[in-house]
Amino acid sequence: MWIRRKQKAGRARKLSAEILEYLVFSVVVAAFTFLFLYAMGQSVSDVYLERNEIRLDGMMTAALHVWLRGVCIAAAVGVFLFLFLLLLGQRLSYLVRITAGVEKLREGAVDTVPAEGDDELTRLAEGINYFAAAERELKQRERESKEARENFIRSLSHDIRTPLTSMLSYTELLEKRQTVSEEELRGYMALVRAKTVQVRELMDQLLDGRRGTWEKVEDMTFLMRQFAAEWEEILEERFRCRIDLSACSMGAGMADLTSLRRIMDNLISNVEKYADPEKEVTLAVESREDTLVIFQQNAVRTEPSPQAESRRIGLASIRETAQAWSGEVDAKEADGMFCVEITLKVSPVL
Repeated sequence: MWIRRKQKAGRARKLSAEILEYLVFSVVVAAFTFLFLYAMGQSVSDVYLERNEIRLDGMMTAALHVWLRGVCIAAAVGVFLFLFLLLLGQRLSYLVRITAGVEKLREGAVDTVPAEGDDELTRLAEGINYFAAAERELKQRERESKEARENFIRSLSHDIRTPLTSMLSYTELLEKRQTVSEEELRGYMALVRAKTVQVRELMDQLLDGRRGTWEKVEDMTFLMRQFAAEWEEILEERFRCRIDLSACSMGAGMADLTSLRRIMDNLISNVEKYADPEKEVTLAVESREDTLVIFQQNAVRTEPSPQAESRRIGLASIRETAQAWSGEVDAKEADGMFCVEITLKVSPVL
């Protein structure tokens, strides 16, 4: 590529040579104009004098030729100036456009300059276009990086709020209950501790930019039963819950427990905010070879929810997390029922 550019630069004409070509061309055309007009004028004058039988002495003939040459020289000079300035003006106007492009580039208004000809001005225009394209690409990458960073922070902030909300719900339940057995108290404390650890992990991701850690799980079915039991334990005080794991029979696999817990927390948060407490909420998990499918369905509250934006953030967080598992999310609402199906690819243990 460098050799081709060098060869191209070697073949490029000099601007000075191009201007010299304009000058020579204009001189040639002006000389031809002078000769043509002088010959034609002399011929016309001879014919005119002969037809009118006018005889001129030597001094008058010389004066006529001097006058004729002067008129022809003036016409040739006019042609020379017009043609030379016209050709030179095209390059000068091109230089003005290049200058305007440089000014726009300096002000941040990225623009391109058409590459015309094959001289130093053309190389300058190509250089401006290169920097303009680099500036556009840089701004596009900055926008994409900013959007990705904002989405990451927004998603994690939402996910951090979700376990905090669950912890607040546990403490409120403990305050309202008159008597709490030691076993129930230990269960609540274990849940609060698990949520606290989860908040710490999410904060680490937010501060350090970490995306989670994959680890070996000996029994994926047992893991999903634990998550489903926690899902039911959190919601059973306010909703009629039904769990179905009869179609889940997956063995060992690699899993990111933090991201999987984020998915379950967002599902719980969705139920708490939007589900109709009078209707049943269903959570089903099934396995299809190396794929886990999590399905949740609930009736939607009849009153409008002021937190519709939060639902979009929660679903966006689930989709982003599912992508880390090479999975996908299908969410839809119809006939007063909200359904979300999450497909996760489970990598085999190496």
